[in-house]
Amino acid sequence: MRERRAAHVRPKPPASDRLDRGRATRTFAPSQDALRRYRPIRTGPRIPAPIMLAIVSGGLVLGLLTVTVGAGLMTGLIGQIASAFNGAITRISSQAPAIAPPSGVALDTPLLDAPPNDGYTSQVSAPIMGSVPGATVGKTGYTVHVYLAGKNGSRNEFAKVTVGTTTRFATPAIALTEGENKFVATLATPNGEGQESPPVTYILDTKPPKISISSPASGAKVSASSVDVVGISDAGARILARNEMAPGGALNSTVAGSDGKFRLAMAVVAGPNTIDLTATDQAGNATNTSLIVKRDYGQLAAHLAVTPSKFASASQATLKLTLRATTFSGGPLAGAKATFAVTIQGLSAIVSPDMTTDATGTAVWQVNIANATPGNGQATVLVVSDAGDQVMANAGITTT
Repeated sequence: MRERRAAHVRPKPPASDRLDRGRATRTFAPSQDALRRYRPIRTGPRIPAPIMLAIVSGGLVLGLLTVTVGAGLMTGLIGQIASAFNGAITRISSQAPAIAPPSGVALDTPLLDAPPNDGYTSQVSAPIMGSVPGATVGKTGYTVHVYLAGKNGSRNEFAKVTVGTTTRFATPAIALTEGENKFVATLATPNGEGQESPPVTYILDTKPPKISISSPASGAKVSASSVDVVGISDAGARILARNEMAPGGALNSTVAGSDGKFRLAMAVVAGPNTIDLTATDQAGNATNTSLIVKRDYGQLAAHLAVTPSKFASASQATLKLTLRATTFSGGPLAGAKATFAVTIQGLSAIVSPDMTTDATGTAVWQVNIANATPGNGQATVLVVSDAGDQVMANAGITTT
């Protein structure tokens, strides 16, 4: 017989997740008062087509410009990078080695710097500087030894410098002795000391140069507008001369020759002139001196003679006018300009062409006279030196 199935209790249906099809559904709409509280969404008028076209065109142009400028900047940037790279390659390829030893000098030899001013110095001490091969930089146990080299081949060590992180080295200040000081250097490694470097020479000179004037003597009198100052100093010394009385200071300079002699032309003015001179040798030592010269305008002299000084007016005569001009010291005034003039009764004045005195200070002029009348006349001469100084002389003439 079949067993009777147990009675089952059916669960209740959910109360909220199923639609009760048997129940009517009611809908609610907002009241008219509620609808009046809200404003409807409004939309603006549409953009006109011409304006829209202009906006789109502007955007396209702006975009094109942005692309063009960006491309130009990128091209310039690439060019700069390429230029910098090429420049770096050029610098690297053209850069000189840390040390370039002269021909015949070993590559492991240091080089000393050539002293300035051809080695001449007035400083009693100086550091010795130089370079070492680049391969030695930063290595342990490498030192530079600096020696004072003697004339007989001996050498005395003055300084020892450890090779650092660069090719350059410098010793402490080394005391120099008067005259030549020749230095050499070597590079010492853990394997020993290398060859000597080429020598360099320092010439210590602490003595002021001599300077003496042989011409003109101090206090001398001159008539020209310039004077030659002649003297002697140290060979190679620069001589500087100045005359403060002359326009612009009348500055002039020269270098004494290998024999120490020098000559300078100096402008002078009327009255006393103080000429200051300074001699500076190659080491920078200086010596001063001065002299006084006086340019005198008022002491030139002229003497005029007329032959014949007396003659008959009814006859013709040839007059000879002779000038002798002297300087303030009484010596002949050579190279001066002379102009003669003759005034005779009954005749107009007769003037000579410009003439020049000879080495003896003499000038001669002849003139023919005719148709004169009796009376007293005169011959004159104006003398002008090459310095511009002037003097006059005259002589009487009588016609009977």
